[in-house]
Amino acid sequence: MLQIRKSIALLMTAALFIIVACQSPQTAENTYPENEIPVRTDSDEAMLEFLAGLSFLDQGNAQRAKPFFDKALELDPDFVSAQMYRAFSGNSAKDFAENRDKFIAMRDKANDGEKIIMDILLADMDDDDVKEVALSKKLVEKYPNSARAYDWLAGSYTSLDETEKARELWTKAAELDPEFIPAITNLGLSYLFTSPKDFKKAEKYMAKVAKKVPQSSRAQINLGDCYRAQNDLPKALTHYVKAAELDPEDQVALSKAGHANSFLGNFDEARKNFQDARAISEFGTGSINFEAYTYLYEGDPKKALAFLEDAAANVDGMEIPESNKTGTKMNCTFNCAMIAMHYGDAEHLKNVVEMMKPLSAQVGKDLASNAAELNQKANMHFWDAMASVTAGDYDEALTKAEMIKTTLESVNDPNKLRPYHRVYAHVHYKQGNYDKSLEHAAHLNPDNVYDKYWMAYINKKAGNADIAMKMFNDIADNNFNSVGYALIRNEVKEIVATAK
Repeated sequence: MLQIRKSIALLMTAALFIIVACQSPQTAENTYPENEIPVRTDSDEAMLEFLAGLSFLDQGNAQRAKPFFDKALELDPDFVSAQMYRAFSGNSAKDFAENRDKFIAMRDKANDGEKIIMDILLADMDDDDVKEVALSKKLVEKYPNSARAYDWLAGSYTSLDETEKARELWTKAAELDPEFIPAITNLGLSYLFTSPKDFKKAEKYMAKVAKKVPQSSRAQINLGDCYRAQNDLPKALTHYVKAAELDPEDQVALSKAGHANSFLGNFDEARKNFQDARAISEFGTGSINFEAYTYLYEGDPKKALAFLEDAAANVDGMEIPESNKTGTKMNCTFNCAMIAMHYGDAEHLKNVVEMMKPLSAQVGKDLASNAAELNQKANMHFWDAMASVTAGDYDEALTKAEMIKTTLESVNDPNKLRPYHRVYAHVHYKQGNYDKSLEHAAHLNPDNVYDKYWMAYINKKAGNADIAMKMFNDIADNNFNSVGYALIRNEVKEIVATAK
């Protein structure tokens, strides 16, 4: 709690100025500082709680932020922006959706900026990325001096894969307000995880954030990620340990230490890290999948599957919200499906997919939007298709792929058909139609390590050996934990080592 009190203390000066603006609803928007989208409350105490929560959320710590937004709403139930950020700090699909809907229902109390954000969320409920960009532009037009408005617009452009445009906007946000942490952090994350990547630039931005908020565990975590990307695992681990020292209740810090130890080959230490992270996670379900990956790195997929299946079975006996049970079981079964698919276990994959279907449907219901339900239906068509690919029934796989296309016809998301193209790429690869496979693979996410692994193999079979080897080299030291990477890391490292 020491860091929490320090964060509140640092915010007091700014809060006192803002509260003056909030005393008169008629003048609040005119007197609120220009570097923020306006918020309003008649309660000084609620504003202080809100600002403390916003500080944590801006650092990327939703779990720490949530109780402050809850307290702000307890003090002022009509605090519109507090309700908005309470949604953004949700701990499950249902928790997010319920608080999102409460926020949208407050339209008659909202200012112009809050109304635009409500409209952005409504567009998100329809998975209309193009409309989200248009509305985010309105937010910037309404508040041209707001770094946060530019951050919204940049985030919207990332959904359209317009990476350079997003980076320009985050740079603009950081120029408008050099103390606005999200813009600097998002620039770092963009260079870290989105092509074209630049790990040194990412490090520069994350180091800047760590200097601005030296007590932030999340700033240390992000800096550690930069060193992990550069394959300096011991240095990454040092920053994760420092993050855990800054906030012993930050489960992410412990989990990140587990990632570093996984890649260092310290599997027992990694499992201990993940278990410790899980012990302090909000519902005792954190890092289950990451602990399972340690067995994949050790070359024991059967043990990984057994671990995940046991974890999914044990969730029902836990006294946690149903939506969190659903999310945990969905995560476990998804990982099981990936493992079964990768190792060609068609019967096991078929069984797991059947287990996923009611969970997927419930996730769609919990998110409470038409687009969410459509995306979940399309997701299950994809897994049905991949089960057919794994079983060698390619005609059935393509039939299911077409169902993905039909299901998502009304969705205005340029990337909506990636699962459709993934199925076609796999079918053509299995049938030896490598040029056709490459045509569909071109639509996949180049930053998805498992997709890139298959792109490398397709290129190799198509006679593009140099391109294939470059892709294998790119992903050999990915060092970011996912089931896709856990499945291929050892194999790819051996391919690269043999080629030298």
